[in-house]
Amino acid sequence: MQKLWSDDPKVIGKEILRIVAQQIPVTLFQKGINPRRLIPSEILTKETGPLLLFAKDATYPIAKNPCLFLYQHHKQPMQSFNSTAVLETSRELGILFPTSIIIIQRRKYPRYETSSNSVTTFTRKASQYLNRGSIQNISIEGAKLVGKFSQHIQKGDLLSPLSMTLRLRHGDSEEKVTVPEAIVCQTIELDQETRALGIQFILKGTDQENLERYLSLCALINR
Repeated sequence: MQKLWSDDPKVIGKEILRIVAQQIPVTLFQKGINPRRLIPSEILTKETGPLLLFAKDATYPIAKNPCLFLYQHHKQPMQSFNSTAVLETSRELGILFPTSIIIIQRRKYPRYETSSNSVTTFTRKASQYLNRGSIQNISIEGAKLVGKFSQHIQKGDLLSPLSMTLRLRHGDSEEKVTVPEAIVCQTIELDQETRALGIQFILKGTDQENLERYLSLCALINR
């Protein structure tokens, strides 16, 4: 769920100062290009108004149309704003100050379809057999996995550890998440070789932040 966080220029100005001072990473999202991670560097004063400058980690073109910028304060919901690039060099990007900032509050455990190249590897606890498959959908506390998984895996089994590489439906941006322990809540036989597993888990720390960032991007794309 998205709602207006502020459209007050003074409040937005203070928020931009905070982002720059804390160097909070911002993800640039624009149709036709891969998501890019930017670091806010300074505020540049122009006659037409202040610009927010970002340091670029590589040379790549930015189209002169609206971009979406996504960021998150520590242990806070994702926030986003739209703006337009008005200054660009090989190592810097300058955008207009946003006129509003949106806060993204997810409904309780919404589930999102992933791209076909979102993948997982895991072992059943106390087993050495490595299972590989794809991630069909995911929420903050669970996922549906599909693959040629071991027939020994049954409802109630623990998968530990479980690694996920989550990708969007376009571009090559990805988030990596490691689940220390997941429980199998459902098994579905799709054919003689392929199975679907419904799993639940609880994440903490960096892995939780990575998954929250991925889900927030999914929410924005699907709005």
